Formats: sequence, C-alpha cells, structure tokens
Amino acid sequence: MGNHNSFNLNHKEQLHSARINSLNKDPTLGMLPMEKLGKLLIQKSLEEDSINGIGCGVFKRYLFPQYPEMARKLFAFLVTSSGGPASSHVISYSNFKTQTERLLSVLADDRQVLMYVMMYADGKEEIDQDQFRDLLIAVYKLAMDHYPEGPQSCRYIFKTVQSVVDSAFHKKLTLKVGYLTNWILQHCPRLIVLLHRYIVHILSTGYRSVIEKCPYSKPNDLELTTPVLEQENLFKTEKNPLLPLSQVWILSTTLPALYTQPILHSKPTPNCFNTQNFLSKFLDFSCPSHWTLLYNSNQHGIGSNRFLHHVLSYRGPTLTFLRGDEGVLFCMGGTSEWRESHQYWGGDDTIILQLLPTYKVINRGPKSMYLNTAIRGYPKGIRAGNDPRKPSIEVDDSFQHVTHCGIPYKLESIEVWGCGSPKNREVQLDIKNWQIKEAEKTRKLKMTSKEWLDHPDRYLLELAGRQTYSTS
Repeated sequence: MGNHNSFNLNHKEQLHSARINSLNKDPTLGMLPMEKLGKLLIQKSLEEDSINGIGCGVFKRYLFPQYPEMARKLFAFLVTSSGGPASSHVISYSNFKTQTERLLSVLADDRQVLMYVMMYADGKEEIDQDQFRDLLIAVYKLAMDHYPEGPQSCRYIFKTVQSVVDSAFHKKLTLKVGYLTNWILQHCPRLIVLLHRYIVHILSTGYRSVIEKCPYSKPNDLELTTPVLEQENLFKTEKNPLLPLSQVWILSTTLPALYTQPILHSKPTPNCFNTQNFLSKFLDFSCPSHWTLLYNSNQHGIGSNRFLHHVLSYRGPTLTFLRGDEGVLFCMGGTSEWRESHQYWGGDDTIILQLLPTYKVINRGPKSMYLNTAIRGYPKGIRAGNDPRKPSIEVDDSFQHVTHCGIPYKLESIEVWGCGSPKNREVQLDIKNWQIKEAEKTRKLKMTSKEWLDHPDRYLLELAGRQTYSTS
C-alpha cells in the first residue's frame, strides 16, 4: 500500500515538474491567442529594440513582413483607437489586447468597410485620393500574392485602380469617410473581405511565428502555375490583353458569387493543395480562374450571326464585355443562357457595370437583359437595364455602335465569357457538333425531280433567268 502511495506521489511530482519545464520553455502556454501574441511581441520588442511595450518594428517584422505599409497603417489604427497619438511607435500590452480583440469581433460588412476606410484615412474624418488608392493597391497585392495558382501581376493595375478612384471621387480631392464607405458597399461590396480575413488570420495565428523566432512568411515551396486567366495564347494580343487580371480582380469584388465561385479546373499539386489553396479558401478568395472564352469578335468576327453562333446553347451564367471608342468598357452579367425574345429576361443576380473610364454599377436586378435579331415589330439588337423604355446599354442590330446614357460609341469589340462549370461548356460543344452533323445530313440529301419542281430555290433560279435549269 505504501509503495502504491509512493508511486502516485512520484507520478504527480513528475507531471508537475514537466508542466513547470513547459512553462519555462513557453511562458504563454495556456493563454488565448491574443494574449500569447501580445506577450511574445513585448518580449521581442525588449530584446531587439529595447522598447517597453509592443513596438511597431517588431509588429511589422514578425506579422506582416511582406506588407510593411499595411502593417504601419494597422498599428497606427490600434494606437489611435486606444487613445494614443498616431505618431506613436509603441502600444501597451493591455491596449493591444483590447483593440485586437475588438477588431476580431467586427462581423458586419458595413462596419468592416468603415473600419478600414478610417484606417487608411489615418483616423481622420476625410480621406484623399492617394489614401484610397493605397487601400486598393494593398487589397490587390494581397489578392495576387494569394492567387490559387501562385503570385500574379498585371501591368494594367494602375489604370484599373484609377478608374475606381475617379468614379468614387468625381474629381473631388477628398471625401467624407462615411460617403466612401457607402460607395464601396454599393459598387465594390466585397473589396474589404479578403483584407479583413487575412488580418484576422495573421493576428490569430501570428504567435506561432514569434515562438519559432522567425518573421511570418508565406511558404516558399509552392509550385507556381499559370492560371487560366493568364494563358499567353488566350488573354494577350498585340494590341490589348483580353480581360486583364486586374479587371478580373476588381470585378470579383462586385459580382455576385454566381459568377465568381471558384471551380477546380486542374489537379493541384500536393504542395499547392496543402498551403496556397487552403489559405485562399480560408480567406474566401473569389478571384475567378474558371471562366472560359465563348466569343471574341476580334477572332471570330463581329456581327449578330457570329455572336449567336458562339454564344447560344451555353447554359450557364455569362459576362459580356463591350469595348467602344474613347476607351469605354461595359460589362453585362447574365444569370442564364443567352436567348432571343421580345421580352426582358434574367435572374436577381443580373448586373450591368461600367469598367472604364470609370468603374461603377449601373443596374442590378431581374429582367434586365434583352436580345432580339429576328422577331418583327420589336427593337432589334442587345439591350440591358431595368427600364425597357430607357435601357442603360444598347447595341444596334448591326453591332456597329454601343449606346450608354444616350451617347453612342463605335463598338470596337465584344467578348463573352462563360462563368459556369466546365460541364456547361461541354454541353454547348455537344449541341454544336450535333447541329453540324444534322446540317451536313440535310446538305447531302438528294431531291427527286418532283420535289425540285416544288422547291422555292427553283423559283428563285427562274427569276434569275435560269428557266432551262435541268431537273434530271
């Protein structure tokens, strides 16, 4: 009995000793993530910068080494939110813990957007164009660095960003923070989602990189591949690329999930699946890479017949881009397949946008799309908008002009992208192959002399002076 009690006592002492050793190795054991992160950052600030508190330098180096400007903005926001001056490079542990937990608790979309607009406005009531441009570039860089197929870039990013800035500011130098927040919610409602989720992810897991005594960095063992949207032969021409990636990115902040929901189009490598794809999924990354080009007027020819031939029978959502002179670019998002009708059609997620020279949502809502090339007594061409009597976008039946707000532009090109699953495209190609085979069968049919006598083509030939045409 005595030996048994002695064994229990020794076992408890060993467990207690092991726990003490663990605490000596990691004093943050048992703490919550924000508590751990705060304590470790204080320790690093003291060791590396001789600072009492959490220093901005350690905050940037260990948590956001790839985004130092964003880290500076975030740190200043935490300081000012706790009542300190924006110029301060130190924050106390208690204030850091309080403000980071408050940031993590912001769930409503409008509050998130307001928070980051205020962050890039340096806590002031107004924000200028450069500050809004910095916010857009930060979100863009974050999106491209975490693209499912690996980091990407686009030389048209500044033109894309400027179109957003010009649309929001209307040639004004500054805007009220509340006004810009409402503009973003109306025209780019998903702009801040990626940024907020990334910051929440880093703050919640950043203590691991501090414990490992190395700044947080993205895994460097990713196999970088070229996504569908950047294939050389598909999206780049001598004049202009078809749908630059920066425009795909800004569209993904506006379009409903029906168009942007990522679909696996290639088998990922093990490394890509375990790291990049996982983080992209966690961040709710929605920059699409599954769109397929159905019609390009520069390649297939412009005109209603060419448009119908390449677009009809694709039974999925589509995006149609209309490029006009003077640099205008419009986009029409249709929720279902294109079809000819004398009535407007489209589901709740139908959307009409202008991308250049300014970026804005023109219309949203059902029954906003119209196509008619054959039905008599009704307007011909393509129309889009909520008011059939005054459509927002018009393309004439000759496909020569696109009109917006009563202003006609010469139509330079049309592109239609399928946003459905690969199966939608396969079904369309199957239907086209069947139509080609049926047309071939019809062409090869031989007519008897009696059938030819009643055929309308015979009458046309006789009108043309071929009365002696042989029926044998």
